[in-house]
Amino acid sequence: MSKVFIDTNVILDHALGRAFADEAEKILTLAEKGKIRCYISTGAVYTLAYVLEKAIKDVEKVREKLSLYLTLVTPASLYNFEKAISDKAFDDIEDAFQFYTALHTGCDFFVTANIKDFKKVEILPVLKPDEFLQQFLDM
Repeated sequence: MSKVFIDTNVILDHALGRAFADEAEKILTLAEKGKIRCYISTGAVYTLAYVLEKAIKDVEKVREKLSLYLTLVTPASLYNFEKAISDKAFDDIEDAFQFYTALHTGCDFFVTANIKDFKKVEILPVLKPDEFLQQFLDM
């Protein structure tokens, strides 16, 4: 089973109906059906809670959404912050945290709406949600 790391922006796209909302829905459905295993960073959970609280303004609805996401994805922790901070391939340190969390978790794919910030990395395939779906469905 493929292990897929979902960047925070993809989960936010889904939660807020943004650019890759439909593709994110399909990815989460694959996870729900047990075809893939999805991971997010623990930091993404905090960010998602914060953004949803600002957007929805109803704490009970936010709790419901977060609980639903946590049935579909597994939060993963980063254990080597220093390595992520010192990696010069990243201009955005938060992206490095996400990427190193995916590596530590042993993910096969890194799915993000923002691939331009990952152009210098070659260790792990970095794909937009639509690219991941096309590649996964062709497997």
